[in-house]
Amino acid sequence: MGLKKALPNKEYTSEVKWLQRATRKDFLFDGSFQEAIGPLLAMAQCFGIMPVIGIKSKTACKLQFKWNSYRTIYSFVVFILLLIIMGMTVWITASHEIKFSRMIAVIFYGSAVYGIFCFIQLAPKWPRIMRRWESVEAKMPQYRTQAGKRQLARRIKMISIIILMTSLVEHALNMISIVHYAQTCLDPDKPIKEFFRVQLSQMYTFLPYSPWLSFLGKFLNVIATFAWNYMDLFVMVVSVGLSSRFKQLNEDLERVKGKRMSEDFWALRRTQYRKLSDLCVLVDDAISQITLLSLSNNLFFITLQLLRAIRPMPSIQHAIYFWFSFIFLLSRTLAVSLYSSQIHDESKKPIVILRAVPTNTWNSEVRRFCEHVVNDTIALTGMRFFFLTRKLILSVAATIITYELVLIQFQTEDSTETECRRNW
Repeated sequence: MGLKKALPNKEYTSEVKWLQRATRKDFLFDGSFQEAIGPLLAMAQCFGIMPVIGIKSKTACKLQFKWNSYRTIYSFVVFILLLIIMGMTVWITASHEIKFSRMIAVIFYGSAVYGIFCFIQLAPKWPRIMRRWESVEAKMPQYRTQAGKRQLARRIKMISIIILMTSLVEHALNMISIVHYAQTCLDPDKPIKEFFRVQLSQMYTFLPYSPWLSFLGKFLNVIATFAWNYMDLFVMVVSVGLSSRFKQLNEDLERVKGKRMSEDFWALRRTQYRKLSDLCVLVDDAISQITLLSLSNNLFFITLQLLRAIRPMPSIQHAIYFWFSFIFLLSRTLAVSLYSSQIHDESKKPIVILRAVPTNTWNSEVRRFCEHVVNDTIALTGMRFFFLTRKLILSVAATIITYELVLIQFQTEDSTETECRRNW
C-alpha cells in the first residue's frame, strides 16, 4: 500500500504490470505476421534499421512512425556516418586506377548505406502495410490449433537465428584473418592497432589513429555488416509471411477437394485469394528496392568470391574464412530465391483443387477463381525488372558464369603492390 500511495496511479499501474507473473495468455500466439516479425524488427532497430514505434506489439494498431522519435534520429545519425565512410572509400578508390577488386569496399558500404536509406523510406509505410496485412489475416480461414498459430513465429525465429548466428561467425572469422594479416605483413608488436588500420583504412587515410575513432569505425562496420545480411533476411521473412497465408488458404481448399460446395463458398475463397494478391502487390511496391539491392549485391559478391577461389590462399586462417564466407553467401542467396519463389508456387496450387470441382457444381465463381490463378503472376519483384520465381535461380546462375568468364579473361595483377599484400 505504501508503494501505491507514493506513486501516481499511472506509474503504479505500469510498475505492477512489470512485476506481475506471466499469464497463460502471454504464451499464446494469434498467428499474425506482426507478432512473428516483431522481435526481429526490434533487434534491427539496435542497428538503425526500421525506426517504427510499437514494433513488438501483437497488433498493428499500435504501430506508428514519427520523424522526431529517437529511433528515427538514431537511424539518420547512422545513415550520415556511414555515408561519410562511403564517401571516404569512394575518394580513395577514385584516386587510383579503377579495378574490380578495389570496388569491394565501395559496393559493401554503398549497399549498406542505400539499404538503410530504403528501410528509412519503408518505415512510414510500415504501419499502414501491417494494418492491411492484419485485416487480410482476419478474413482468412483460421488455424484450428495453437500449434498452427505458433508455426509462423517459430519458422521466422529459426530462419533469423540461423542467418544472424552464421553471419556473426563469418564476421569473427574475417577479424581473425585480418589480425593474422596484420601480424604477418605489418607490425607484429601492435596487432590491434594494425587491425584497425587495415579494416578502417579509408578512415585513417584522412584522420590520425585514435582508439575512440577505432571504436566508432568498428561500430559502423558492424552496422554495415548487419545491414548487408539483414536485407536478405528481411526478404526471406516477408516471403515466408506471404507464402504461409497462401498455404493456409490452400490447406483449407484441400479439405474440400472433389466435394460439392456452394457458389457462396467459392465466392468467399476467391475474395480471400484476391485480397492476398492485392497484399502481395502492396508489399512488393514497398520493398522492391530492397529486393533488387539484395539480389544484385549477392550477384556481385558471388562473382567476386568465385574469382578469388582460383587464387592460392595465403594462410589457413584466410582459407577457413574464405570458404565459410563463400558457402554462406551461396546458401543465403539460394535461400532468398527459394523462400521468395514459394509465394509464386503457393499462389498456383489452387488450380489443382479447382480442376477437381465436380462438373455439376461448376459455376461462375469457380471459373473466375480459375482465371485469377492462371492469369495472375503473384510474386515479389526487383522493382518490376524480374519476378522472384524458381526460373530466376537458373537465370542468375547463368549470369554468374558469364560474368565470371569475362572477369577471368581480363584479370591482371597490380604491379605496384608488395608481394605480401598481393597474396592477401
